[in-house]
Amino acid sequence: MSGDTHRAVDAVWKMESARIVAGLVRMVGDVGEAEEFAQDALLAALEQWPRAGVPDNPGAWLMAVAKRRAIDRLRREKRLDLRHEELAHDLATRQDTAGADLDASSDEEVSDDVLRLMFVSCHPALSAESRVALTLRLLGGLRTEEIARAFLVSESTIAQRVVRAKRTLAALRIPFEVPVGPDRAARLSSVLEVVYLVFNEGYAASAGDDWMRQDLCQEALRLGRLLAGLAPGEAEAHGLVALMELQASRAAARTGPSGEPVALHEQNRGRWDRLLIRRGFTALLRARSCEAPPGPYVLQAAIAVCHAQARTAEETDWRQIAALYAALAQVLPTPVVQLNRAVALAMAHGPEAGLALADTLVGAPALKGYHRLPSVRGDLLARLGRHEEARREFERAAALTLNVPERTILTRRAAACADLAARAPGTAAAGQGAAVTLAEAAIAFLARGDLDAATVRSYRQTMNRLRRELGDDIPLSEVSSARVAEIFTGAWGDAAPATWNRHRGAVRSFSTWIAAQGAPVGGPAPGPRGGPDRGQAGEAGGGPPGGLTGDAPRDLAAGLERRPEPRGRTRPIDRSHVEALWRRPDIAPRERALWSLLHESGAGAGAVLSLNVEDLDLAGMRGKAATGSGWIRWCSGTAELIPHLVAGRRRGPLFLSDRRPGPGRPPAPADLCPETGRRRLSYERAEYLFKRATGHTLNQLRTR
Repeated sequence: MSGDTHRAVDAVWKMESARIVAGLVRMVGDVGEAEEFAQDALLAALEQWPRAGVPDNPGAWLMAVAKRRAIDRLRREKRLDLRHEELAHDLATRQDTAGADLDASSDEEVSDDVLRLMFVSCHPALSAESRVALTLRLLGGLRTEEIARAFLVSESTIAQRVVRAKRTLAALRIPFEVPVGPDRAARLSSVLEVVYLVFNEGYAASAGDDWMRQDLCQEALRLGRLLAGLAPGEAEAHGLVALMELQASRAAARTGPSGEPVALHEQNRGRWDRLLIRRGFTALLRARSCEAPPGPYVLQAAIAVCHAQARTAEETDWRQIAALYAALAQVLPTPVVQLNRAVALAMAHGPEAGLALADTLVGAPALKGYHRLPSVRGDLLARLGRHEEARREFERAAALTLNVPERTILTRRAAACADLAARAPGTAAAGQGAAVTLAEAAIAFLARGDLDAATVRSYRQTMNRLRRELGDDIPLSEVSSARVAEIFTGAWGDAAPATWNRHRGAVRSFSTWIAAQGAPVGGPAPGPRGGPDRGQAGEAGGGPPGGLTGDAPRDLAAGLERRPEPRGRTRPIDRSHVEALWRRPDIAPRERALWSLLHESGAGAGAVLSLNVEDLDLAGMRGKAATGSGWIRWCSGTAELIPHLVAGRRRGPLFLSDRRPGPGRPPAPADLCPETGRRRLSYERAEYLFKRATGHTLNQLRTR
């Protein structure tokens, strides 16, 4: 029953969270506080529903609990101004109509709180990037890493944007309303971008076990239709709706029986939703009736129409699609658009034309970690019969994608290309004489069959750092142990000995693997042992494509001394157990943040618990410990959680106890929060809670 209840909570939260947060913002007037109250209600559901059962109206139940949390907060803070007193009285005496609170609205133009919240999140006071990131976080329910992949930027960048956006909205007390007149028109384009990014994450999930997330697609469609009704004269709003309707029409045909992705040209078009296609056609006609120059969404919808009109893949008018992409590149000159144009050119004029354009994008910074670039290049190379080069590209794409079904498909295609290359040893795809790059060697190293998943994840962290610092295209022969030592000093010089030694071990393993591939140092590079068959190069999955050439260094870790670790080192928790811990929905926000910080920083529990709000550098993802042990640094996972603990506080301990201290046991002034009256969370209490939840000690969590 508990498992079923937790699944029910997850389902309700996905459906109702945006509405609950939006309704709370309408009541309390602060985005950060509203999200915190909503999270408190979620935790209450996880505690109570397994015992009492799922209520008849779970969304209303969550809203009612969140409202009570808001009232309790206002009463607790003892610093109510007149406005807060009136708000608390209103919330406490109002008839409990939580179900209506989810949908009711006094705005005559639009009756959806979610839309109000979206416009608040897109306020001009925020940068364009922050508007989109915050809206995706609050309304799309996307995690920081998912937003980062949608923007092709780092996770830390997105986390900082969200934190800064919430601070700005709180400081400016932005009214919770839909803008009118010119102000609304100016902000509409940012809202359209947000809606499409939400849809895109649902249509082709950037990570996880599912190829699609239908809930995100449906939410984006709902918001898009509302926006089109709000701005009937805006061609781009109708164009976006048309694009989403037409793409959503293919949903049933985009996956196979086991959930695997199905390419567009292989889809059963009889499974396409004709109703959604008709809706898409109608929306595009509305866009054209606006008599405005075609914008990016109208042009993309026109491309989708070309696909929808073709009864079979062979009937697709690829020349028209290529022409539309050329027009799109004029109004939206981004590398991603050019990559899609390369695919259209290949279909219309042959793979050589597409590959010529795709090759010009290899050095584009925005596509450096974008897995679809090597995926497209691999497909075009395979069509040209250059199977060995195609294999490298598919392996590169598989290493970059975080979506499990897509990675499986790419891995299969790489294996198929390897098999074809083995049957044609005389082809140019052997790449003889070409120097192996760091990226190629790293990808082949991580693709070994003798590494378990946990080791691959650990090694990938190290290799990704080297690739970022040195560049993917640097020949392996030019990578020196001295340069590696410089990178280590900058990246992990202040890290715990266990962290330093873990990354050092990855580099040593990489160096040993390089030497085992059979390339003599200073000598010519041989082809793979036993001929071109990859399987003959060793049981671990073979060496880098084309063999190791040039003066491959014997030991890249030669300049890295092993650091002594404390004797009697506690055995760390198994990595799989740690990952399972992060997925547990019953962990309170305070404990989740504390445990994540300990795990990511490697710092001691005493130092972490000594952190004070005034000593945090949220943008830099670090904090100065009051124990005098220096700066404690964390990563994006913790950066996403800490703002919920700060919750507008300016001073006092970061981690607070659940209750205020009794009169007979006053804490030291440094351990008391002047704003809440609660004391600092003690080490004993933190250790007890962790042991109760996991059976382990906090030291086992931080020791990696």
